Amino acid sequence: MSFQERGRMAFPEYTGARCYMMPFIQGRGDSLPEAFASYREVVDRFALPDQEGELGLITIDESFVEAGRSQRGYGAGDRTIHTEACLSGENLSWGPTWGPSPFVRLERSTRALIANSLPDTCMVWDVDVEDTTRDGDLSARADQFPREAGRMMDAGEVIEIGIFTPHEPIRQRHSGPRQFFRIVGHGVHGREDYFTRNEYLERMGFLH
Repeated sequence: MSFQERGRMAFPEYTGARCYMMPFIQGRGDSLPEAFASYREVVDRFALPDQEGELGLITIDESFVEAGRSQRGYGAGDRTIHTEACLSGENLSWGPTWGPSPFVRLERSTRALIANSLPDTCMVWDVDVEDTTRDGDLSARADQFPREAGRMMDAGEVIEIGIFTPHEPIRQRHSGPRQFFRIVGHGVHGREDYFTRNEYLERMGFLH
């Protein structure tokens, strides 16, 4: 399966917290800096299968979204469908157009956990798609991903996806805060300057 349900999580109180691809230790909430302490209980519960205790990368995005828009935003088309990775020749990457070179390299086995705090705001498809654009975008081919063939995620539902699993942010019906949570497992090589640093782990000697 391209995706699998891994359980349910309760999101903490909304504070506007944000970090992007920050290193942490899977299954160990105490590896998060104090600024993200409200997510320590969630991290204690969830890790990629057989990766508890290993290094992972966590994204937390809490932001206010206007009605008719999505938290991720939309591109040129009416829908924005994407994968976590893109394949360009022999290069499997996070998406070289997202940040400065050299871009992040991925292994095919890399998996991720995703969840959000609002129902009906993210859809996934049980397929793998490798022929994407250079940033993993599939929006120009939206007709190949009818919504009746996808799986709409529920609030707090934790889904494990592959790096070639198409998923789509759905426009919110009402204005309000939304919380997005993602853990990316092992198989990520390199980092971009905009990735959030975990100075706590750096001080403890886990990162070099």
